[in-house]
Amino acid sequence: MASTKNCPNYPPPDYNVPRFPSLCWPPHACAIYTVQDSWRFTLIWTLILFIGFHLGATAISLLMQVGKPRSIWKYLFAVPVVYTVVAGVEALVVGSIVGSV
Repeated sequence: MASTKNCPNYPPPDYNVPRFPSLCWPPHACAIYTVQDSWRFTLIWTLILFIGFHLGATAISLLMQVGKPRSIWKYLFAVPVVYTVVAGVEALVVGSIVGSV
């Protein structure tokens, strides 16, 4: 981790955390300075992307069951729940590792 002794403007006096969902453009206009802000930003976007892709896979798996007997449909409500929980756990681990680095 870089030392802040030689950086008199770390973070700048007028520092505000960039608004969600994105950082400012151009990049030099604002930045994330703290590890906590970086972790939070990375975690939220990782959750959004992982849950989105996992729910897409859930939709495909449920569509594969169309035309099957009704008896199997009574347990399929668990598929989106399980996929969302798995995505959340994966995103928490990955987002924490990447956001902390």
